[in-house]
Amino acid sequence: MKTLFAPEAQRHSAGIYGFEVKNAFNRFPLPLWFILALAGILSGCAPVGYEIRNDTGTQATGEEALQNAQYYLDNRPNWKIDCSHFVLACYHSPEMNRFFAKYGYLGHNLTKDIRIYLEQKRTRRAHAKDIRPGDIIIFNKTYDKNHTGHIDDSDTDTHCAIVESFKDWVVTYIDASEERKPPRIHRRKFSFYDSGPNEHVAVDPATGRRIRARETFMGAFGPPP
Repeated sequence: MKTLFAPEAQRHSAGIYGFEVKNAFNRFPLPLWFILALAGILSGCAPVGYEIRNDTGTQATGEEALQNAQYYLDNRPNWKIDCSHFVLACYHSPEMNRFFAKYGYLGHNLTKDIRIYLEQKRTRRAHAKDIRPGDIIIFNKTYDKNHTGHIDDSDTDTHCAIVESFKDWVVTYIDASEERKPPRIHRRKFSFYDSGPNEHVAVDPATGRRIRARETFMGAFGPPP
């Protein structure tokens, strides 16, 4: 399957704000961590057992998160990091980290955990016109998350990014993908209108249909409070 929005990776160590992800498999005997790792692979993204550490400092504002994303784009474009950990590195939020540590046993991919957290905080933008720089956007159907051999509506929470701007119904955003050829951090855009930009982001392996960015857009969320 060809996809431009690649699945999330299992673990990373990051950057200038003390954001760190550690592998916790060595806490368990071999059979258990092997089962957990397999469960993570089957779920398509970050496995059970990931840890995120940023226990000090304060969460970035939306403006600061965007500045962080732009910094990484300009200064660390080849950073080998997946989309969800990139978003977390930009926000470096202790509260979000505690939430993910608490519910990591559920085995969700990290993009889904981010979406659930933001929904609980009621930050989802009710209308596209409300999208602002620094927002977190969630995408569906950017790869075959459920390993069914095709991409469909069951493939949810497959990608996330930071909004850079929203003008004339065009969303410009910054995202990362570990599996991209360098540079791995990109500036991208799509329009809510057919006349605007709408790049293809994946190909359905079952039909060969090219899936475009606007189709995969799930929602935008304001910065966590």
